[in-house]
Amino acid sequence: MQEQLQQAFSKITGLPLTKTTRNELIQYFHFGSTTYTTSQGLILDVGAYTLALNCPWQLQTKSGDVIRHNEVFMRKREAGMPSLKFDWKIPGANLRDQRLHELIQDSQALAVERIEPQENNGFILYFVNEAQLVVSPDPSKPAEVYWQFFSNTGDQLSIQAGETGITAQNI
Repeated sequence: MQEQLQQAFSKITGLPLTKTTRNELIQYFHFGSTTYTTSQGLILDVGAYTLALNCPWQLQTKSGDVIRHNEVFMRKREAGMPSLKFDWKIPGANLRDQRLHELIQDSQALAVERIEPQENNGFILYFVNEAQLVVSPDPSKPAEVYWQFFSNTGDQLSIQAGETGITAQNI
């Protein structure tokens, strides 16, 4: 399975992290860029490849600053008095969304250098600027899908890890 992991993630070697999006707890990291047309005709800017994380992760920058998955439950930093109402589910309302947005805006060098498999179907993505995305599924919290990596270019590439292990298609 390590070979399949290496082969799949080799597709993003050299590609920049272009954006991040989120749906509740699932964080999406988009690499490269392409467009996707929905069945309703809406054209979306997405990554050529997308990594969806539904497990513990952290992104450590070159400076040592760490963005963690659980920051989704923390209120974003605001000047003045914070809003009385806080709903972490609203995009941009939490600290994780805010910090990832700032990271993407401030960094031009978040291109993928390599991947290193870890235990429990986890891995570390290394970036050329010495940042690291550490993905650490927790086996004590079984999930159908801990993470998924897929292509938006039409080649049907997909690899995912869950409580039953790693499964891959079209690698």
